[in-house]
Amino acid sequence: MTKPNISSRILPDFVRRQSRRNILLCLTALGALTGVLFGFTLRATTDFKPPVKNYFGTPGYLFIRALKFLILPLITTNIITAIGGLSTQKTGKIAIRTFLFYLTTTFSAVIVGLVLVTTIRPGELGKNAFETNTPKPFIFKRATIIDNFVYILKNLIPENMIEMGFEVLETKILPRYKTVYNYSNITNENKSIRVIDYYEPVDDRKRGINVLGLVLFSLTFGAMLAKVGPKGHTVLEFFEGLNAVFAKIMQLVMTCSPLAICSLVCRIILEMEDPKVVFRGLSYYMLTVLLGLAVQGLIVLPVVYVIVTGKSIFQFAKNMYRALISAFGSASSAATLPVTYKCIEERNKISKLVSRFVLPVGATVNLDGTALYEAVASIFIAQISEIELTLLDLILTSLTATLATMGAAGIPSAGLVTLLVVLSALNIPASQITLIFAVDWILDRFRTMINVWGDAVATACVAHLSKKEIEQYEKNLSSKNMPSISSDFYQLNEIFDQKYPF
Repeated sequence: MTKPNISSRILPDFVRRQSRRNILLCLTALGALTGVLFGFTLRATTDFKPPVKNYFGTPGYLFIRALKFLILPLITTNIITAIGGLSTQKTGKIAIRTFLFYLTTTFSAVIVGLVLVTTIRPGELGKNAFETNTPKPFIFKRATIIDNFVYILKNLIPENMIEMGFEVLETKILPRYKTVYNYSNITNENKSIRVIDYYEPVDDRKRGINVLGLVLFSLTFGAMLAKVGPKGHTVLEFFEGLNAVFAKIMQLVMTCSPLAICSLVCRIILEMEDPKVVFRGLSYYMLTVLLGLAVQGLIVLPVVYVIVTGKSIFQFAKNMYRALISAFGSASSAATLPVTYKCIEERNKISKLVSRFVLPVGATVNLDGTALYEAVASIFIAQISEIELTLLDLILTSLTATLATMGAAGIPSAGLVTLLVVLSALNIPASQITLIFAVDWILDRFRTMINVWGDAVATACVAHLSKKEIEQYEKNLSSKNMPSISSDFYQLNEIFDQKYPF
């Protein structure tokens, strides 16, 4: 009796799984290509007026509206569940080290992106490349750094919890006049003239989500959930359920991305005054993002790993290659978790106590690649729109991108949602974001690789710094048989091993 050929059975199953996983990628690429062909064909054979051209972008506009709709629930539920699940009372120093490490590396990724995009300035290559019938608004005197700083503080602490979901505070500089009397030698009369005495910052409100207030509230709410202990478990489970529901809605919206990208690309091409200028600017934008991801993944994170652990990065990276390939294929740090667990625990021999805590939190909180992408994309759009950003605007970009990515779901293209958050915080019009959509489907793959790579490095560093805590947990388990968070991790490990056999 001949033995069954196991490899011949496994290979087709693997191919089918990868085909189902990447079918949206293939359709998205096909949608972008179809949009290019359709756009250039209409451009060569028709002479539509701008209102007619806008009709071709209707599916894309609906797609963007759906993404904007998901900003508030996704950001809120993700941050609350991520921070509330830290449970510092049980994990102690491990949780604190994890959170500080993630915050530091994410902020460093934003700084790398800002330095590159302000140095290369890819958006300047795409200036005046689109038709526009909207007159430029009257430019008021710009607010000072102190005025803008006060404006940020006011948005951090909103007056009304409900109001921060649809209204944001901004500072407007208005002139205050005084009356001056001048004597005229011709008429022998005093004439009154109104002249500007000083400029006064006043509060103004506009429609939009108060991102800073929303993030701070979610962070505070999640931290207090972790503090109250068992009393907060029910509330935390409620938000975890909401988070799962909105993640499914996000996935449903993303299934429409091929049609949306086809629509948006077609409209972009129809509105181009000089396609060569647009594609040159877009190519430099892609180069800036990829260069930033390379700096973060090949220089910053390896240097941090070597400094913290004192070990060589090459063997560690070699053992993580399967997780990185899976991240590129799935464009989802959450979907890559089972493979990441295997690479971290079996190949790199890192304690499950650390990996089963650090990696799930990192899939939501630590998105180095996404944060860098948002910083580059937002400044690129500002450059295309000819919006001058001050130093304080760049600081606001770094803070918003760092905090917003903490609420990004670990699913494909969730960075598009948080990019809208950053643009809203900077008061940058999102009309040019359609240009980003045309290439986001491929950049999403690379930034997900950096996200997963950052999670892996964080796990190794936290494990190295937490050797004493790990040994203490293992002693408690063996001597007292007490329930602790580590037992939950081992149960989770068994579930993953059954669900994702490798």
